[in-house]
Amino acid sequence: MKQKSRFITSATGSPTTGKRDEKVTFILLAENYGYRMKSYGPLPLINIGEKTLLEHQIDAIASAFIDFEIVLCSGFETHKVYHYIQSTFPPSMPIRIVENQVYYHSNCCEGLRLCMNNTRNSHIVVCGGGVLLTASCLKALNTKKSSILCQEAEKDTMFDVGIIEDGDRLENMSLAVKEKIWTELLYLNGDSMVRSFYNTISKPELKTKFLFEAINAWRGRRQLYLSENTDEKIIKVDNIKTLKRITEQ
Repeated sequence: MKQKSRFITSATGSPTTGKRDEKVTFILLAENYGYRMKSYGPLPLINIGEKTLLEHQIDAIASAFIDFEIVLCSGFETHKVYHYIQSTFPPSMPIRIVENQVYYHSNCCEGLRLCMNNTRNSHIVVCGGGVLLTASCLKALNTKKSSILCQEAEKDTMFDVGIIEDGDRLENMSLAVKEKIWTELLYLNGDSMVRSFYNTISKPELKTKFLFEAINAWRGRRQLYLSENTDEKIIKVDNIKTLKRITEQ
């Protein structure tokens, strides 16, 4: 079995590494394939340089956190994702797959509900499956506050949901607002926030909705602090145009 030891993190942290001590669960919502990318296979297995998208995501997570687990929501060609993880990562890698078998009749809210059923942790980062995470943005995450990560809009990032602010907190999200955009990263801190959000996404009427629509329908959204990414810009790889652009760089 091929093993990649660079993903194994130590049990204790060092102040010099900047890694976080809290155990954080990362939920990666990757049920679907990218736009005009069905022939490329499952989103986590898309090659970006010498690594897959999933490897890039795990690299960033392992660079920022000492103790973490990854719950990967899969749907399209789950068997390929399963065999890839089995043959690529060591058994010590804390990653497991949750399959949304009806991904083509539902949306990410249903996948997220299934994933939240598979963790008892109260520190959860929800991340779009095509988001190319960076270690710098994860190290800057304030793990004491529930938050969403936003950044200034750039035409090539492919994020399309804008942020409406209320001071330092979220008021709402809108497709019509483009000054600050949501990077498809949501951090939930504490049992009450996790339970409240879970109860919202479990409503039958949200089964086919996008994640930002569920956040808008959630009363707890006004407790989400805005965390602005001012470092290396995060991009989303879920269409052929963006994939070609970043692989040609």
